[in-house]
Amino acid sequence: MTSNCSENVAAQVRKRRNQATVRWYVLTLPTAGGGRDKITPSKGLDAELSRRERRGEALFEYFAPSYVEARKIGGKMVNTKHPLLYNYVFVHASEDEIFRLKRTLPLYNFLPRVSSGGESYFPYLSDHEMETLRWVAEAYSNELPVYVPDNGRLLKGDRVRITSGSFMGMEAEVVIQPGGGHKAVMVRILNCMWVPLFEVKQGEYELIELNTKGKHVYTHLDNDRLSEGLHEALGRYYLSGSVSEEDKRLACEIQRNYASLRAETDVMRCKIHSLLLPTYKLLGDEEEFERLHATIRGMLSAVKAMQSRALLLVTLYGCTDNSLYHRMAHEVVAPWLNELSPKKSRSVLIKHLHDYDRWLKHE
Repeated sequence: MTSNCSENVAAQVRKRRNQATVRWYVLTLPTAGGGRDKITPSKGLDAELSRRERRGEALFEYFAPSYVEARKIGGKMVNTKHPLLYNYVFVHASEDEIFRLKRTLPLYNFLPRVSSGGESYFPYLSDHEMETLRWVAEAYSNELPVYVPDNGRLLKGDRVRITSGSFMGMEAEVVIQPGGGHKAVMVRILNCMWVPLFEVKQGEYELIELNTKGKHVYTHLDNDRLSEGLHEALGRYYLSGSVSEEDKRLACEIQRNYASLRAETDVMRCKIHSLLLPTYKLLGDEEEFERLHATIRGMLSAVKAMQSRALLLVTLYGCTDNSLYHRMAHEVVAPWLNELSPKKSRSVLIKHLHDYDRWLKHE
């Protein structure tokens, strides 16, 4: 009898402790029609947090990831916001706190209890699992499905496809770039008609092929001092959270020498972009970083050379900590891991990818 009593007391203590433990619980918000676009699981939680803040009550943290999608509405590209995980929301609180929350917001419910080891509990995520989920969700947040480089990023020899307007469906080749008396990018359609691309608005064309013809004089783009110095500087930045004066000088040198170069081939363009993206990150130039980031995303599908594609993906992952780039970079590099003696350029990318995994804690 005494033994059973002690066990019951211990079970009650464990239950009370479990109910008071703060975890990332998974809640659902039932919906009754209205379509997917009407689902806003975070709306009620925002209102409750505002109410508590006004009254000086205890606050809680929640996570309801969303993504932005580009849609063509009335002939215009419009951004529309959607919940990434439909009607799920993650609340960082204890069971007791969530039951108090449900007095105000009764529609939010726990997922059904699960049993393990003779005990039942509401499903929840560990802190590490939530950290991983947030990292993955960030890859989709505010990302548009199609990226179109602005006219100024197109080079002679690039090919585009017109996606709307009078020339919809036609493919065109850039024949004249701004400069030398020309104010617009001129493209050749049907091998005979020249049209200024500025009349084809942003979002009405897509890049389908980069120029791969000709040679380029910028052979010093393979300078190990610059590329390795930049990579090591990025590592020091991730480990310390700051950029040293020496690393800033190196970044400024690269920006000064390469930011204004006009590469003539896809391979050279990839090399320049892979130098400049980490440069802008180290210099804290967010505007140029985002502009170049969008350009690289827009040209990824048009890069055919596997080495150049790997270079861009590893660089993108290392500079953004984006889970999509992490997966794509590992997929393109994975076959090289089985090579007995990979080329130097491949060995460098394998090492850089491993370094980024270590620095960004995704080993």
